[in-house]
Amino acid sequence: MKLVKILSDSIQIRTNQAEFKDIRINDLLSVSDGKVNLVAMVTGLTDTNTEERIGEEDFLNEITGIKTIECSIIGSLKGRRFVKAIDEYPTTSVEIEKIEEHEFSDMLATHISECFLIGKYAAYDCLAWVNGNKFFQRHACIVGNTGSGKSETVAKILEEAARLPGTNIVVFDIHGEYSELSYASQIKIGGNVPFPIWMFGFNDIVTNILRIREESATTVMTALRRCYYTVCPDGRENKPVYFDYQQLIEEMERLDTEEVWTGELYKSGVKAGSPKNVKGDYYGKLTSTINILKDRIMDSRYGFLFEEREQNYLYSVIEKIMGNKKPVKNIDLSDVPHDVALPIIGVITRMIFDIQRLQNMDNIRPVTMVCDEAHVYIPDNFQLSASQRRMVEIFEDIAKEGRKFGITLVPATQRPSELNKTIVAQCANFIVSKLNNENDKSMIKGMLPDGDDKIIDSVTMFNPGEVLIIGDAVPIPLKIKVELAQERPLSRTIDFWDIWNQETDCDIAGLVDKYLT
Repeated sequence: MKLVKILSDSIQIRTNQAEFKDIRINDLLSVSDGKVNLVAMVTGLTDTNTEERIGEEDFLNEITGIKTIECSIIGSLKGRRFVKAIDEYPTTSVEIEKIEEHEFSDMLATHISECFLIGKYAAYDCLAWVNGNKFFQRHACIVGNTGSGKSETVAKILEEAARLPGTNIVVFDIHGEYSELSYASQIKIGGNVPFPIWMFGFNDIVTNILRIREESATTVMTALRRCYYTVCPDGRENKPVYFDYQQLIEEMERLDTEEVWTGELYKSGVKAGSPKNVKGDYYGKLTSTINILKDRIMDSRYGFLFEEREQNYLYSVIEKIMGNKKPVKNIDLSDVPHDVALPIIGVITRMIFDIQRLQNMDNIRPVTMVCDEAHVYIPDNFQLSASQRRMVEIFEDIAKEGRKFGITLVPATQRPSELNKTIVAQCANFIVSKLNNENDKSMIKGMLPDGDDKIIDSVTMFNPGEVLIIGDAVPIPLKIKVELAQERPLSRTIDFWDIWNQETDCDIAGLVDKYLT
């Protein structure tokens, strides 16, 4: 055995076939010169062809197979404990040994009281623990293909965190996958929780509900703002202040038909003696906007926006979202039209962030927001509209400053390459399940330190439920089989072939009735 090359993040070993005959990719090796002891992960094996090395002076009976082992350096040993820091490197005169199961167990020094169980290491029969403080106190990102077990991993994390008496996690669930978790408050927007339109604030009402582009509709915007402050004198552009939507329409109609007295009277004709009026500044210019205002009320899909709730309703909504009745608050948006669901996420996020910043830092109750399908509403796209950009900026502000105010993000996505780069760059931990797309893998690699990025290529061959956890929260980045939660999400893969192999009945009429309601 010979250490051929050592770099800051990798080493190359050359050995005969007899030595390390059972070595496999992802195995761990100890590389020590007696003073420094590195831990390396096998990332590649090359068997050099014997015939290529036969020279004139070689004897066939002296030639043995040679293989090259490529490894990524993932940390070092201090005593028998694994640490990610590497203070110095060994010389090329080293002893290299495979790390056995009992040695691996000794390497993982964990204080169980600070950790939650995520599963077992795939290569070693050892429990995999995640440090709860290091995972939740900084942002984390969960990524993986559809069907890779991403939702199962989220459910496992939620279930473990829910065991603590003071847990405070808010989940944005756009598909209703976590709607049956017993330990979660189910806040079903459009179902048991209306979301009156005034809760958006003036700016979001205009851009996200009425879809008026402020820069191209100056006259309409001026009229809307004037009417808004007429019916809501205490209103705020981006704060949820109650107003009567019907009164807003009536005020808009008044401006649309308003005639202004010139100060003169008609001197002759049938109108003699009556005031002489001219059309107001907005006369006939607001008709299409008024029709949009009325159309939203008539569209049954948006009915939950127009249920009458006054200002005190805001307190009950915030209490549902940030109170301590249950450890997890699942905001179920599965019944909400997509074009409204995303602005609702933005409004709720802004409220949580604003309220969190008002808390006394000596008595703060931290909150984590789990953002399911995060790429949908926190995209990395420079062609976003002004309203979409405002929503993304809220999440960016939390990513950059939220930790100081006890608020962190856990975005979960199947397309990390489409996720906002600013937010991903602030994540200290990554849970990576099966990923095939090269753009997605490259994006994750770019966020990881040297050494860790090379092991990402292995996730292409992962089975559902297998993950790599890379970051501060785990002692070592090695494949883990996630343990299934007791209460699982409603996102299990359907076995098409098995179901098609059975005769089944389907109540089409009942489904149509449900569809029409």
